[in-house]
Amino acid sequence: MPRTPPRVETVSDAHEGRLEYALWQVNRTLLKTLDDELKPLGLTMGQFGALNRLAARGPMSAADLARDAGMRPQTVAQSVTVLLKAGHVHRRRHPVHKRVLLIELTDQGRRVWEDAERRVGAVERRIREALGERCHQDMCRDAWKIVDAFGGLPDEAGDG
Repeated sequence: MPRTPPRVETVSDAHEGRLEYALWQVNRTLLKTLDDELKPLGLTMGQFGALNRLAARGPMSAADLARDAGMRPQTVAQSVTVLLKAGHVHRRRHPVHKRVLLIELTDQGRRVWEDAERRVGAVERRIREALGERCHQDMCRDAWKIVDAFGGLPDEAGDG
C-alpha cells in the first residue's frame, strides 16, 4: 500500500507533508539503492557517471568530461584516476591536438559499464512499476520543471 503523507499533528511534523521533504527522502532512497547496486562492481555514482558519458559520447578530455558533467576538474580527475587503475579507461593523445589526452573506455570498462547500466536500469524499472507508466512520465516531466524553476542543474564547477 502506498505511503501517504502523515496528518500534521505538530509544527515539528509539518515538514513530512511538504514536497521538498518527500523529494529529499526519494533522493536519499535512490542514492542508497544505486550505491548498493554499483558497489559490487567497485563503482561510485561519480565513476558510473564518467563511464556513462564516455559510453554515450566517446573519448573526451578530462576538461570536457568535467564541463559536460558540470563538475570540478579535480572531482573528475579523482574518478578517472580510480577508473584508470581499475583498467576501465585509458588515455591516448588526441589525433589533432597532441597535447590533449583523451580518456576512453577499455573493453573491460565497456563491460563494467554495461553491467552497471543494467543494474541502474533495473532501479528505473522498479520506479516505473511503483508509479505506473503515466505517473512515471508525469513525475519525470514535473521533476524537470522543478529543476528549471530553480535555474537549472547546479554547476559544481561554479560552486565556490
